[in-house]
Amino acid sequence: MTPSLAHTALRRKIAAHRPVAPSAPELEGATTHAFGRALRRAAMPFEGLGLALGQVGVDRRQALHAVIAALPDQGLAAALEDEQGRRGLIGLSAGLVDALVEVQTTGRVEATELPPRPVTRIDEALTRDFVDLALAAFAQEGQPITKRDWPARMAYGSRINDRGQINLLLPEGDYTVLQGEIGFDGVARQARFVMAMPRVELAGLADQGPEGKPTDPAWIAARDLMLAELRLSLDVVLMRLSQPLMQVDRLAVGDLIPFSLADLHEVALEDGQGRVLLHGRLGQIGGRRALRLPALPDVNAKAAAQDPSPALPDTVLSAARRATG
Repeated sequence: MTPSLAHTALRRKIAAHRPVAPSAPELEGATTHAFGRALRRAAMPFEGLGLALGQVGVDRRQALHAVIAALPDQGLAAALEDEQGRRGLIGLSAGLVDALVEVQTTGRVEATELPPRPVTRIDEALTRDFVDLALAAFAQEGQPITKRDWPARMAYGSRINDRGQINLLLPEGDYTVLQGEIGFDGVARQARFVMAMPRVELAGLADQGPEGKPTDPAWIAARDLMLAELRLSLDVVLMRLSQPLMQVDRLAVGDLIPFSLADLHEVALEDGQGRVLLHGRLGQIGGRRALRLPALPDVNAKAAAQDPSPALPDTVLSAARRATG
């Protein structure tokens, strides 16, 4: 074999074992899917929120002026920051801020939307848990995405009161802008969640383990197979009742505990630790009572069909993985 032919053959062998970067549509699809899952996971602890995810979009390599224009006109705007000090932005529309405040004060999202108003410190405090959960969930969901070009983990920085100062807080450059349209079960209100992250070079990070060594795909496949066979205890809870101990002590066989028809639409599926995984409705199949779980939104139906992870939320799978090391 001549030197030129040997060199060509060697290059083909190296190229065959090199990870293939996803195309732009594949990367954008994986990113929007991860963002949608993160928003749904962040909403799970907020009983009564009934978050219904609509259209989710991603715009890559956006200039700073386009990022500012993408923020909701009213609502919460805040700076994000990673461990290296790189900054991004997050924006919650006034409708989402009001819904998070309402569900934590009255237990439900009101049918009538309030007129826009300035965001207070109390509003910010009542929305921080949702934002922090969304950021943490997106960091976890985005970890397997190869060739991602944003920081691995962004954290909430501080609220921005004067949006005219954003040009001073964030540098010019390329940003990835994620936007999610949000609705709420039972009401006609609409809201938006916007997140912008600076573009960084993290090529190949998802292909490596914690010490920078390539992860063994056979080990990952064996672990996923083992987790798929694990049995998890799940409880279906129709309603919860709080009574004084004296009244509970008087309960006897034949006593009736009333509940309203609304309880039939708020059945919860919980894990063994009492954490709410999904909300559903009480129904019937084959003459037996059944729990009807909500379907995935159409915007993520295609991505969900390609997702090999279990149908249960990732909180269950993550807990199992931590238990197995």
